[in-house]
Amino acid sequence: MSKEDRHPREQDGMSADMVAIPKEGELRRFFERLRATGTLKVKDGGHEFLIKISRSQMTNEARDFLARGGPISE
Repeated sequence: MSKEDRHPREQDGMSADMVAIPKEGELRRFFERLRATGTLKVKDGGHEFLIKISRSQMTNEARDFLARGGPISE
């Protein structure tokens, strides 16, 4: 793994849920290919993953639902 492909540490200002993509390296090339195709199949040993890219969007209806909090009334 090259230096630019390493996972950023939390003390570097990144949360565990957000990863900054470096300007160069395998990770950058992977995401460029993913953006171009929209979906990729990835094999890791005996495991196979389907990676699909989508932008984070939330509808106003979903935002209102989440803002209410608490259990769903039946």
